[in-house]
Amino acid sequence: MSLRSGYTTGSCATAAAKAAAIGLMKGKIPDEVEIDTPIGVKLKLGILDKRLSDMVSECAVQKDAGDDPDVTNGCRIYARVEWIDTEAIEIDGGEGVGRVTKPGLQVAVGNAAINPVPRRMIEDAVREAIGSGVGVKVIISVPEGRTLGEKTFNPRLGITGGISIIGTTGIVRPMSEESFKTSLLCGLDIARGIGYETAVLAPGSLGERSILNLVDIPKDQVIQISNFVGFMLEEAQKRLFKKIILAGHPGKLAKLLRGDFHTHSAVSKPANDILIDIMQRASLPDSVLKALKDVSTVEGIIELLRDNFLSVMNKVADEIEGKVLAFYKNKQSSFAIPEAGVILFDMKGSVIGISHIAQTWLEITKTKSLSSVVDQG
Repeated sequence: MSLRSGYTTGSCATAAAKAAAIGLMKGKIPDEVEIDTPIGVKLKLGILDKRLSDMVSECAVQKDAGDDPDVTNGCRIYARVEWIDTEAIEIDGGEGVGRVTKPGLQVAVGNAAINPVPRRMIEDAVREAIGSGVGVKVIISVPEGRTLGEKTFNPRLGITGGISIIGTTGIVRPMSEESFKTSLLCGLDIARGIGYETAVLAPGSLGERSILNLVDIPKDQVIQISNFVGFMLEEAQKRLFKKIILAGHPGKLAKLLRGDFHTHSAVSKPANDILIDIMQRASLPDSVLKALKDVSTVEGIIELLRDNFLSVMNKVADEIEGKVLAFYKNKQSSFAIPEAGVILFDMKGSVIGISHIAQTWLEITKTKSLSSVVDQG
């Protein structure tokens, strides 16, 4: 069964702004407007909550994300349009539209989180409605936005107070892997915009939480990468990070040794066999190797090794480090190859394995943190 597409917050804001602008010009806000999207698809969207006076016009469009599990689905996005004395079209965010507080995003610090493509869509649609020689101020607001924003990536990205008005195509494609990847890239862009030369990449919250407990580094320096390890390694290289630290559970990161740089369980089987192969090469006792084969999870393997043989996980980390270096070399990119280190954590957040480059980085970073405390003391 095919999934139903929807439309972005950018398309909703554009339609609401166009309808409100038409209301100012013609004295009546329409029940429906048609807008152009960047991919050439035209949308006809219904208009709600109309309010009109001589100088101000306001209305809303209800977001429909189709079959995509979007937290903004069903919310109403409002546009308030009012005459101004210049011939410009000024666009800003009101209640429930976030503000950017960190560099590295498409929107400058201090501005409303209305991305460039939706901003152009709004401007073009409003200009079409009012013609030339006059100007208006457009305020986009989302009454539920402050609450909804807390359920998105926005707090991590330094966007406070609400949601973002986004969308590069105007259309929401259900369950889009590409849109998920795009959201992950924002973390890299912020880290680079702040000026970090090292990016710490963690598959999920376990790695992020564990590395932040281990060493005193800014949270912005740690970027969650989900299962897209290869993709994010490449993108970090393009952004000219000098060093990459992979931090996470070996259940995810050991899959790289099989060449699986997309680690989702649907396309990459568990890493037990990879780890057992390394244990065999490390000449662990036959009794331990036999017991390992009866363990069903990677965490179970870690527990079995914990008392006497956990140091072998340093070898696992070193081999993953080597695999990342080989990954970069095989890409033959024109960008410089960054150094790469690996830190492995168990499910409780304790370090169980660390590669040589990661160990050096950790020692230097901890020394810098200690020096900073002494200097401030």
